[in-house]
Amino acid sequence: MANTEEPQQPEQIDPSRRSFLKISSNAIAGFATLILAIPFLDALISPSLRIKIGEFVKVGPVSVLSDGDPQKVFFDERAKDAYIEETERRDVWAIRNGSKDVTVFSPICPHLGCRYNWDPASEHFACPCHGSVWSKDGKILRGPTPRPLDTLPHKIEGDELYVKWERFKLGVPKKIVI
Repeated sequence: MANTEEPQQPEQIDPSRRSFLKISSNAIAGFATLILAIPFLDALISPSLRIKIGEFVKVGPVSVLSDGDPQKVFFDERAKDAYIEETERRDVWAIRNGSKDVTVFSPICPHLGCRYNWDPASEHFACPCHGSVWSKDGKILRGPTPRPLDTLPHKIEGDELYVKWERFKLGVPKKIVI
């Protein structure tokens, strides 16, 4: 007996279903591409928007500094690199000389990088690591420090003190920013 049945045709997909599948798969692919492109775009754009280390940072009002006496003042400096944002606590020695003049010293000893302190009894700065001593204005009184205390760039706007944090090469007679 001969096969009189007609061969089966593949099932036809409804055009509206085909359009829906095409649009939804393109949308999913586009969304995945966008998600993957965000880090790339951030790497291209964010260097111009980064919070940079080495810019002036507000420390506080000048009026709270006592005239002629060194005070350790603390401030937070923010830095962002790629997705990592950090806040680092910094400190400096500030001396107000009159109403609008301030001297700001880095708290790091120029000899070996220790943190020196102010001794109010003898009225000088002293390093506990190796015995260097400096006067209130940062001049060397006793070595082995190779240079005076390092001053930091600062500015006063209104009553606010702004400081630019810098690090300097240690153990050399010349103040070199690193």
